[in-house]
Amino acid sequence: MSRTMRFASRVAAGLVAILHGPALHAQAAPQDSSAWSRVSVAVRYGVLTPSGNSEVYSLIDRALDPGASTLSPRLTGIDLSVRITPRWSIRLGAESGERTMGSVSRVSPATTTSAVAQQTALQVASAQSLGVEWRAARWTRSGGAGLDRARVILGAGVGTARYRFHQWGAFVDAERLVAYRDDFYSTGRGTFEYLSAGLDVPIRRWVALQGTVHQQFGSAPMSDDFATFDHIDLGGTNVSVGVRFSPAGLFGRR
Repeated sequence: MSRTMRFASRVAAGLVAILHGPALHAQAAPQDSSAWSRVSVAVRYGVLTPSGNSEVYSLIDRALDPGASTLSPRLTGIDLSVRITPRWSIRLGAESGERTMGSVSRVSPATTTSAVAQQTALQVASAQSLGVEWRAARWTRSGGAGLDRARVILGAGVGTARYRFHQWGAFVDAERLVAYRDDFYSTGRGTFEYLSAGLDVPIRRWVALQGTVHQQFGSAPMSDDFATFDHIDLGGTNVSVGVRFSPAGLFGRR
């Protein structure tokens, strides 16, 4: 069984346990009788810093200046969370974004003294994820009534992502020291797992500011001009900020 399948099975087992939990909290949390009180929607913007543990990233670091460290897509995402118990939720997420960097070849061709420049673009065309969230801690205001001051949210899940990798411009044949122009392209889809930690700071009954760090692990096959390369690394660290909305709180319900 693959690592992703094992991880998915553990998440699924957790979901089954959670889905059997609401009856235990029915009397302790009567304010949750409204279905809308369990739902929240978050919009976020962040930066994915790729782990870069694959052959194509090694090639960039070896041949181009600057290296792959600057190839960090800017991602816009949306999350839907449905609270199953007072502390556990199911989360559905989607995001996309891209980053293009300009670089020059580290090896100067013998035929010219001008810089040999190219562009490299990494696009997360679409990514979808399913996971669970756990409210690990909360700080309440005086007397424990009203808004929370802050909440710590931990999560884990699995997902799938489609990427596009594109390089175009002038390059150098390192052996013959000859400059040439070309256009290289690869696209594919792969799976990933993630762990997350976030902080929610409520500012109204229906809205909270949030900051989240996602650490994800995964890969996808390369195609077309990079078909002979090993899988591209989809892992990395995604740091994002956003706003979480509660429809029930917006309409005066808890």
